[in-house]
Amino acid sequence: MNHIYTGLDIGNGEIKIVVVNACNASDNNYHVLASTSVKTLGLKKNTIYDEKKLKNSLIHAVKITEEKLGMKIREVILTLPANRASMTMESGLVNIRDDKVRGRDIDAVIKDTVEDTYDNTRELVSCLPISFTVDDEASVINPLGEIGDKLFLKAVVATSPKEEIYPFINIVRSIGINITDIIYNTQADYYTVATKELDRKMGAIINIGADITSIGVFNKGIMIKNSYLPVGSSSVDKDIAFIYKVDLREARKLKETFALSSSRYADSNDSVNITNKENKKLTINQIQISEVIESRIKEILKLAKNEINRLTKREISYIIVVGGISELAGFNYVVEETLGSASSCFNMSIIGARHNKYTSAVGACKYFDKKCMLKERDINMFSLDEINNFISPKKKNANNDNMTNKFFGHFFDN
Repeated sequence: MNHIYTGLDIGNGEIKIVVVNACNASDNNYHVLASTSVKTLGLKKNTIYDEKKLKNSLIHAVKITEEKLGMKIREVILTLPANRASMTMESGLVNIRDDKVRGRDIDAVIKDTVEDTYDNTRELVSCLPISFTVDDEASVINPLGEIGDKLFLKAVVATSPKEEIYPFINIVRSIGINITDIIYNTQADYYTVATKELDRKMGAIINIGADITSIGVFNKGIMIKNSYLPVGSSSVDKDIAFIYKVDLREARKLKETFALSSSRYADSNDSVNITNKENKKLTINQIQISEVIESRIKEILKLAKNEINRLTKREISYIIVVGGISELAGFNYVVEETLGSASSCFNMSIIGARHNKYTSAVGACKYFDKKCMLKERDINMFSLDEINNFISPKKKNANNDNMTNKFFGHFFDN
């Protein structure tokens, strides 16, 4: 049976929403039914400074997504910042009911694992299993169906201060949307980039956001350390705006439509003419503006690498960079040059969300799907009637504005 989930990522630059159809037959069998991104207002450096503006931005994003789907969004998996996250190794032990491990036993041992591991100033965000052990047998990742009397779990329990994450939770609830689950942005990123090979390694993910760069260190797919830098892609926009005396909107346009992230691959014969804020006409060379961008990107990456070295002394097998700015042409070359051959820029290739800004929202859906499978829970965020109507829109108007057209039209737009 297919399951449809909605992932919500409230970023400092943009709010991203994705609706994913998860098919349990394959780890990679996920289809994006809708993706939306709108400019975020009222939020800066993960702090809400204007609730009304942020609420309106959120309502706008939800409305656009609902129009694409023809279904109402009532539940989401919400990604959260991990600025002051705490991650501890914990363990739990329960008796197995009926001698065979089922989802209810896994749910019970997770509850036992997190019990009394944090005080009332903090909120549980996730309990990520490292391994399960049935009686004295060898540890396994998935114990479903195992026979025994006792189920033991070793896991990483992640918590955050309520004052840091509740403002995000409350603002989503204020527009009538329930939060089914929560996950850190950087942890969600991993679920998007994950492979069986990465699941066996120690590595790091760098997410360059608008004004925050998040860093997570992962051991076998579980985030064990994290940090953040108060700098992001908006710093690139400000550099361009300052040097060429243009406003931030024009700076972003130049960055996204004309410049490259690596000056090495820029064209010295390519230029663009603009009029700046001082009413002066300028000719901007592609190499020159690309050098400005490259310099700032390298600075951010070097700072992130220093944070990784501070977080762990263990050997890092991979560094993966995500975030909207990583879509700039030549970005992967800058990453490899700055961080080394073990590093790479992720390429978001899932149809319907082919942009690296969607890694957290898509990853949240994948995380939740795997969690449901482990606990043997059958959850859909849309009613069966809505899903059936989406698949077979027989009662829609015959004016080409039916859901099938919206569905395929959205695919070609992304």
